[in-house]
Amino acid sequence: MLQETLHTEPIKGILPETTVAEALEFMDDLKISHLPLVTKDGLYAGLLSEDALYESEDDTQPAKSTLRQGFFPHVREGAHFFEVMEVCTQHRITLVPVVNTAGRYINSFLLSDILEFFRATPTLLQTGAILVVSIAAEQYSLVEIAHAVEHNDAKLLGLWMTHKAVETSLQLTLKLNLEHTAPIIKSLQRYGYEIEGIFGDESYDADYRERYDHLMNYLKYS
Repeated sequence: MLQETLHTEPIKGILPETTVAEALEFMDDLKISHLPLVTKDGLYAGLLSEDALYESEDDTQPAKSTLRQGFFPHVREGAHFFEVMEVCTQHRITLVPVVNTAGRYINSFLLSDILEFFRATPTLLQTGAILVVSIAAEQYSLVEIAHAVEHNDAKLLGLWMTHKAVETSLQLTLKLNLEHTAPIIKSLQRYGYEIEGIFGDESYDADYRERYDHLMNYLKYS
């Protein structure tokens, strides 16, 4: 799926006999921190890391000597960008090799490629307010959130879910297609959602400033 939606520059893997010094030079030229190791037959053999290469005591040794055993992160051809992001975050790497079903190396996705994919989505491109809400995990309902948003003539452009410090509670970040969120907030609160943050809502900002000014005037003359 990513292959059809992203333009990526081809990143060639290096052969196992490539020296540590050559591998580091290649990384420096491409401004990357990881590099796929590929056999002469084109098979993916693992992922080299810049840190491991620098730890080598002899930079004339083959780069494969620095390969961490079992370090074989990759995705299959046609992978969804969520899969690529999962591999990126799980292994804390900046480059994800793409391998076909025969184990042959095809290309790699850079972290910047994935960020470009997100940047081109309506979730980030379209203007609108952002709400951060929380609720107990067992009370979470996407149907209720969608109803609270769409019942107030708005659209939900994106939703991110994260666990709070208390694992039984969820924090949700909602991206909306409009900036006036007061009716949506009231609806969400009726469903039991706690509002933790409001961003990009000019009417809320103006109301907050007005109440702040009233408070300052009250304190001034009291």
